[in-house]
Amino acid sequence: MRRAVSGALSGKTVGRIFFNEAVRRECAQLSGRVLDLAGGKSPSYLPLLPRTIELVRTDITASEGVVRVDINARLPFPDKSFDAVFLFNALYAAENPESLAQEVHRVLKPGGVWFISSPFVANEMPEPHDYLRFTAEGLERIFRDAGFSSVSIKRMGERATAATQLLHPFFLFNIVRMFVYPLALIVDTLIPRSVRGAHPSPIGYFVRATK
Repeated sequence: MRRAVSGALSGKTVGRIFFNEAVRRECAQLSGRVLDLAGGKSPSYLPLLPRTIELVRTDITASEGVVRVDINARLPFPDKSFDAVFLFNALYAAENPESLAQEVHRVLKPGGVWFISSPFVANEMPEPHDYLRFTAEGLERIFRDAGFSSVSIKRMGERATAATQLLHPFFLFNIVRMFVYPLALIVDTLIPRSVRGAHPSPIGYFVRATK
Protein backbone atom coordinates (compact mmCIF):
# COMPACT_ATOMS: atom_id res chain seq x y z
CA MET A 1 0.00 0.00 0.00
CA ARG A 2 2.83 2.40 0.86
CA ARG A 3 4.49 1.83 -2.51
CA ALA A 4 1.12 2.29 -4.24
CA VAL A 5 0.84 5.75 -2.68
CA SER A 6 4.44 6.73 -3.42
CA GLY A 7 4.12 5.37 -6.98
CA ALA A 8 0.93 7.34 -7.52
CA LEU A 9 2.58 10.54 -6.34
CA SER A 10 5.45 9.96 -8.79
CA GLY A 11 3.00 9.53 -11.70
CA LYS A 12 3.40 5.78 -12.26
CA THR A 13 0.53 3.65 -13.51
CA VAL A 14 -0.73 1.00 -11.10
CA GLY A 15 0.53 -1.63 -13.55
CA ARG A 16 4.04 -0.15 -13.38
CA ILE A 17 3.92 -0.28 -9.59
CA PHE A 18 2.98 -3.98 -9.66
CA PHE A 19 5.73 -4.67 -12.21
CA ASN A 20 8.44 -2.85 -10.26
CA GLU A 21 7.50 -4.77 -7.12
CA ALA A 22 7.73 -8.06 -9.02
CA VAL A 23 11.19 -7.19 -10.35
CA ARG A 24 12.35 -6.12 -6.90
CA ARG A 25 11.11 -9.39 -5.41
CA GLU A 26 12.00 -11.92 -8.13
CA CYS A 27 15.34 -10.55 -9.33
CA ALA A 28 16.97 -9.57 -6.04
CA GLN A 29 19.30 -12.58 -5.93
CA LEU A 30 20.42 -12.52 -9.56
CA SER A 31 24.07 -12.96 -10.43
CA GLY A 32 26.19 -13.61 -13.50
CA ARG A 33 25.55 -12.54 -17.08
CA VAL A 34 22.03 -11.29 -17.89
CA LEU A 35 20.50 -10.52 -21.29
CA ASP A 36 17.86 -7.78 -21.36
CA LEU A 37 15.80 -8.11 -24.55
CA ALA A 38 13.87 -5.08 -25.88
CA GLY A 39 14.68 -3.05 -22.80
CA GLY A 40 15.08 0.33 -24.47
CA LYS A 41 17.28 3.27 -23.53
CA SER A 42 16.33 3.88 -19.90
CA PRO A 43 14.02 1.21 -18.46
CA SER A 44 12.53 2.01 -15.06
CA TYR A 45 13.65 -1.31 -13.58
CA LEU A 46 17.42 -0.75 -13.93
CA PRO A 47 17.82 0.73 -10.41
CA LEU A 48 15.99 -2.31 -9.00
CA LEU A 49 18.54 -4.84 -10.29
CA PRO A 50 21.60 -6.10 -8.38
CA ARG A 51 24.66 -4.03 -9.23
CA THR A 52 26.84 -7.12 -9.43
CA ILE A 53 25.24 -8.59 -12.58
CA GLU A 54 26.77 -8.20 -16.04
CA LEU A 55 23.83 -6.77 -17.96
CA VAL A 56 23.76 -6.93 -21.77
CA ARG A 57 21.14 -4.39 -22.80
CA THR A 58 19.40 -4.62 -26.19
CA ASP A 59 16.63 -3.00 -28.21
CA ILE A 60 15.39 -2.82 -31.80
CA THR A 61 17.46 0.39 -32.18
CA ALA A 62 21.04 0.70 -30.95
CA SER A 63 21.99 3.55 -28.61
CA GLU A 64 24.65 4.26 -26.01
CA GLY A 65 25.07 1.11 -23.94
CA VAL A 66 22.34 -0.69 -25.90
CA VAL A 67 23.02 -3.28 -28.61
CA ARG A 68 20.65 -3.64 -31.56
CA VAL A 69 18.84 -6.99 -31.37
CA ASP A 70 15.69 -7.97 -33.24
CA ILE A 71 13.60 -10.39 -31.14
CA ASN A 72 11.99 -11.59 -34.38
CA ALA A 73 15.29 -12.98 -35.67
CA ARG A 74 17.85 -15.47 -34.38
CA LEU A 75 19.52 -13.99 -31.29
CA PRO A 76 23.15 -13.08 -32.07
CA PHE A 77 24.61 -14.87 -29.06
CA PRO A 78 26.23 -18.29 -28.58
CA ASP A 79 24.47 -21.23 -26.97
CA LYS A 80 24.44 -21.33 -23.16
CA SER A 81 25.93 -17.84 -22.77
CA PHE A 82 23.59 -16.22 -20.18
CA ASP A 83 22.55 -16.95 -16.61
CA ALA A 84 19.26 -15.10 -17.03
CA VAL A 85 17.20 -13.34 -19.70
CA PHE A 86 14.68 -10.51 -19.33
CA LEU A 87 11.77 -9.81 -21.67
CA PHE A 88 9.68 -7.19 -19.95
CA ASN A 89 6.43 -5.99 -21.55
CA ALA A 90 7.47 -6.95 -25.06
CA LEU A 91 6.27 -10.50 -25.76
CA TYR A 92 3.29 -9.01 -27.61
CA ALA A 93 5.74 -7.58 -30.18
CA ALA A 94 7.09 -11.01 -31.13
CA GLU A 95 5.87 -12.21 -34.51
CA ASN A 96 6.49 -15.82 -33.49
CA PRO A 97 6.61 -16.15 -29.68
CA GLU A 98 7.30 -19.89 -29.91
CA SER A 99 10.46 -19.31 -31.96
CA LEU A 100 11.59 -16.57 -29.59
CA ALA A 101 11.10 -18.92 -26.62
CA GLN A 102 13.29 -21.53 -28.31
CA GLU A 103 15.98 -18.92 -28.94
CA VAL A 104 15.93 -17.79 -25.30
CA HIS A 105 16.15 -21.42 -24.20
CA ARG A 106 19.17 -21.85 -26.49
CA VAL A 107 21.17 -18.90 -25.11
CA LEU A 108 20.45 -19.74 -21.46
CA LYS A 109 22.86 -21.85 -19.45
CA PRO A 110 21.46 -25.02 -17.82
CA GLY A 111 19.54 -23.84 -14.77
CA GLY A 112 19.25 -20.34 -16.25
CA VAL A 113 16.07 -18.34 -15.80
CA TRP A 114 13.86 -16.40 -18.21
CA PHE A 115 11.96 -13.56 -16.54
CA ILE A 116 8.95 -12.19 -18.41
CA SER A 117 6.26 -9.67 -17.69
CA SER A 118 3.32 -9.86 -20.07
CA PRO A 119 0.22 -7.63 -20.10
CA PHE A 120 -3.27 -9.10 -20.13
CA VAL A 121 -5.80 -6.32 -19.47
CA ALA A 122 -4.03 -3.43 -21.17
CA ASN A 123 -4.29 -0.91 -23.97
CA GLU A 124 -2.64 -1.65 -27.31
CA MET A 125 1.05 -0.73 -27.34
CA PRO A 126 2.48 -0.73 -30.89
CA GLU A 127 6.19 -0.21 -30.09
CA PRO A 128 6.69 -0.91 -33.00
CA HIS A 129 4.11 -3.72 -33.10
CA ASP A 130 1.50 -5.27 -30.80
CA TYR A 131 0.17 -8.63 -31.90
CA LEU A 132 -1.50 -10.44 -29.01
CA ARG A 133 -2.22 -11.02 -25.30
CA PHE A 134 -1.59 -14.34 -23.56
CA THR A 135 -3.49 -15.96 -20.72
CA ALA A 136 -1.53 -17.75 -18.00
CA GLU A 137 -2.28 -21.07 -19.71
CA GLY A 138 -1.04 -19.74 -23.05
CA LEU A 139 2.18 -18.49 -21.47
CA GLU A 140 2.84 -21.81 -19.76
CA ARG A 141 2.34 -23.70 -23.02
CA ILE A 142 4.98 -21.56 -24.77
CA PHE A 143 7.57 -22.21 -22.06
CA ARG A 144 6.85 -25.91 -21.77
CA ASP A 145 6.98 -26.42 -25.53
CA ALA A 146 10.34 -24.62 -25.66
CA GLY A 147 11.78 -27.07 -23.11
CA PHE A 148 11.73 -25.08 -19.86
CA SER A 149 11.61 -27.46 -16.90
CA SER A 150 9.89 -25.22 -14.35
CA VAL A 151 7.43 -22.37 -14.88
CA SER A 152 6.07 -20.04 -12.20
CA ILE A 153 3.37 -17.57 -13.28
CA LYS A 154 2.10 -14.88 -10.91
CA ARG A 155 -0.81 -12.57 -11.60
CA MET A 156 -0.39 -8.83 -11.11
CA GLY A 157 -3.61 -7.13 -10.05
CA GLU A 158 -7.27 -7.96 -10.55
CA ARG A 159 -10.45 -6.34 -11.87
CA ALA A 160 -10.34 -3.10 -9.91
CA THR A 161 -6.65 -2.39 -10.48
CA ALA A 162 -6.99 -3.49 -14.14
CA ALA A 163 -9.81 -0.97 -14.59
CA THR A 164 -7.68 1.65 -12.88
CA GLN A 165 -4.84 0.90 -15.30
CA LEU A 166 -7.13 1.44 -18.30
CA LEU A 167 -8.58 4.64 -16.82
CA HIS A 168 -5.17 6.09 -15.99
CA PRO A 169 -5.37 8.88 -18.63
CA PHE A 170 -8.39 10.30 -16.79
CA PHE A 171 -6.49 10.73 -13.52
CA LEU A 172 -4.94 14.04 -14.43
CA PHE A 173 -3.29 14.73 -11.09
CA ASN A 174 -1.05 12.57 -8.95
CA ILE A 175 -3.00 13.52 -5.86
CA VAL A 176 -6.05 11.84 -7.42
CA ARG A 177 -4.05 8.68 -8.14
CA MET A 178 -2.89 8.67 -4.52
CA PHE A 179 -6.48 8.01 -3.43
CA VAL A 180 -7.61 5.85 -6.36
CA TYR A 181 -4.78 3.29 -6.30
CA PRO A 182 -5.18 2.16 -2.66
CA LEU A 183 -8.96 2.01 -3.13
CA ALA A 184 -8.52 -0.23 -6.18
CA LEU A 185 -6.18 -2.52 -4.22
CA ILE A 186 -8.79 -2.85 -1.48
CA VAL A 187 -11.59 -3.60 -3.97
CA ASP A 188 -9.41 -6.33 -5.54
CA THR A 189 -9.30 -8.12 -2.18
CA LEU A 190 -13.12 -8.05 -1.99
CA ILE A 191 -13.54 -10.10 -5.16
CA PRO A 192 -14.43 -13.65 -4.08
CA ARG A 193 -11.52 -16.07 -4.16
CA SER A 194 -13.57 -18.46 -6.29
CA VAL A 195 -14.07 -15.77 -8.95
CA ARG A 196 -10.40 -14.78 -8.92
CA GLY A 197 -9.43 -18.42 -9.29
CA ALA A 198 -11.89 -19.43 -12.01
CA HIS A 199 -12.09 -16.17 -13.98
CA PRO A 200 -9.04 -14.01 -13.24
CA SER A 201 -8.70 -10.58 -14.85
CA PRO A 202 -5.21 -9.36 -13.98
CA ILE A 203 -3.37 -6.40 -15.44
CA GLY A 204 -0.67 -8.86 -16.42
CA TYR A 205 1.59 -11.75 -15.45
CA PHE A 206 5.12 -12.06 -14.13
CA VAL A 207 6.78 -15.30 -15.17
CA ARG A 208 9.89 -17.13 -13.99
CA ALA A 209 10.80 -20.00 -16.33
CA THR A 210 13.82 -22.17 -15.53
CA LYS A 211 15.78 -24.10 -18.15
